[in-house]
Amino acid sequence: MELTFMTDVGQTFVVEIDPNMELENVMALLEAESSIPVSEQSISYGGRELSNAKATIRELGVQGENAMLMLRRKVANVAGRPIEQDAEMMRLQILGDPDLMAQLREVSAPSSPLASSSDYTQPELAAAAQSNSTRFAELLRQTRDRHLNAEREIERLNADPYDVDAQRKIEEAIRQEAVAENMDHALEYSPEFFGKVTML
Repeated sequence: MELTFMTDVGQTFVVEIDPNMELENVMALLEAESSIPVSEQSISYGGRELSNAKATIRELGVQGENAMLMLRRKVANVAGRPIEQDAEMMRLQILGDPDLMAQLREVSAPSSPLASSSDYTQPELAAAAQSNSTRFAELLRQTRDRHLNAEREIERLNADPYDVDAQRKIEEAIRQEAVAENMDHALEYSPEFFGKVTML
């Protein structure tokens, strides 16, 4: 069976698995695909978090040939409260991590029809982290709201496997992921097709 995992920011990862595969093995596959460590992964399906790592995908109730699940990075706790609630703490963490800052500065294109262009404000978030703590907190709040809306949309799509519109959106998400993969492959192995090459 094929599972589509969508992140909070609209990235999708398609993984083909056996329904009898245990969740912990699926999470290991996802770590390779998404670069999110197994220990930080939070996977939910149908509005509930899948927490039993030793259970098979079938035992966890994931059904359908093209089921869509939500993949989120677990939020670390600082002094007993989630770090995302403390925008200043997160801002300082971003400022102290040059690799994270570089990732935020990258402009990414939507990889899913379920994500809007407003989901891609990383460069703005990076700029706000450096210069405007109030704006940073506001962007963080907006991002959290968008993540909740994306999760609700995934729950709606999974609610009725016979809903033609939902299946069309899932199919489009998978198609766009394939297009993005092909584009990455072309840029890596055939960059000469994207620009003029002058032979010496």
